[in-house]
Amino acid sequence: MFALIPATTGGVSIFPLIAMSVDFAILSSVKDRSALRPHESRFVPSRIPVGERAHALVDEIRNQLLKYEAKFYPRKRQRKHADQGRFDRMVSAIVCELAHAALTSPGSWRYISLSKRISPIEATGAPFMTAERLRVIGWMSKPEMDWLEVRKGEYRAFASAQTAIRATSRLLDYLDRLDVQLEDFGIDQALLGDTIVLRGHKIRGKAKTLPVPAGELAETYRDQMRRINVWLATLDIASEWDADGNPRDVGKRWMYRVFNNGSIEQGGRLYGGFWLDMSGEDRLGDIRLEGESVVSLDYGQCGIRIAYALAGVQPPPGDLYQVPGLEGCRAGVKKVLNAQLCRTGEMRRLPAHSRKHFPADLAYAHIEELILRHHQPLRAAFCRAQGLTHQFIDSQVTVDCLLTLAAQGLAALPVHDGLLAPRSVASRVAQVMLDSFRKITGVEGVVSGTTSQGEFPLPPTSSDLTPELFM
Repeated sequence: MFALIPATTGGVSIFPLIAMSVDFAILSSVKDRSALRPHESRFVPSRIPVGERAHALVDEIRNQLLKYEAKFYPRKRQRKHADQGRFDRMVSAIVCELAHAALTSPGSWRYISLSKRISPIEATGAPFMTAERLRVIGWMSKPEMDWLEVRKGEYRAFASAQTAIRATSRLLDYLDRLDVQLEDFGIDQALLGDTIVLRGHKIRGKAKTLPVPAGELAETYRDQMRRINVWLATLDIASEWDADGNPRDVGKRWMYRVFNNGSIEQGGRLYGGFWLDMSGEDRLGDIRLEGESVVSLDYGQCGIRIAYALAGVQPPPGDLYQVPGLEGCRAGVKKVLNAQLCRTGEMRRLPAHSRKHFPADLAYAHIEELILRHHQPLRAAFCRAQGLTHQFIDSQVTVDCLLTLAAQGLAALPVHDGLLAPRSVASRVAQVMLDSFRKITGVEGVVSGTTSQGEFPLPPTSSDLTPELFM
């Protein structure tokens, strides 16, 4: 559930935090999962205690660290209130991250920079993780404390390794003794970064992150994502363990939009939810939303319908990938159309792996002519690299759809240009998807449903919205 709480550690109020605690009843004890495959990743400073058990764990370790400091490194004077707050927040972040790693992937390490030459933000992503973190981590690894292990980093010419930390058996014992579970931890959304990410043009397959231009548009997008994240935090989401036997972190649901090519009108799809790391098959089989199995709701022929919208023309009725003269070649037509809409420069041959979908004696020029004859209004759109423009429009549709669902009290999880919805409300969600598609693009959309058992039949749907072609 979503809560706005004052985070306290050891009686010291730090600052208001937006916390997401999650239901995850399937966890067994830490020791029972010692054979699970460890997964190493970067230290996340945004985890916070939200349950009594996690608060008890953090308070116990914090108090022991203060006693250790008083005995071996006595201070001449007490820390100032602000300094004590940073110290408490730092200890809390370290303990919560180690506990989270132990619960989700026992034995795994978390990489953390111990360099004094860079700022706390550059080093860890959190302003309170000051250079004092080196001392705190050192104390926690001492035999007298024995809360964490340190694997020191080393510099090598071609394969440097950053310092990493992980929970010790003593910390695992405390997790078991207190019966700490994933639901006892939340996320401080203030530390998760901007919900709007802007990347430049790709060079050798990589794109640099750019500053987001200030202005009303960017602020509107941020406000929309804030509202979506608040709503996502309230949803009851559960999931089975993954194929390696590790429990999935269903609290990982804070989402952000990624724009491309240095423009906040290119790309813009949503990322960040744990379900996006899963295969389509696993999402359908393993996720339960509001206590129900889910239906995957997907827009049909999304890109080509958006292309018609940009051309200011309603698409013809029926399946747009069914082209006269190319009957039985739907899969190939789909590949050719999408390639034509996304690429720059004239196409002279079939896209890779598409020849098998057409008769061997059918030349590409003839295939292209048949497609263009059926989709004449799109002739000017071919080979104009509109792929990221289409993504921007379908992301606008998704955002509008999510905000509408939140207002109506319906649950759903975004999967790029589709949604996962509880089975009992899938038809209502599909109608919202169609309404949002028509509202944003001005053309009619098509939605299909799939479950882990196969096709999910949707009743006839319609939209009462006035069309306004996307221009």
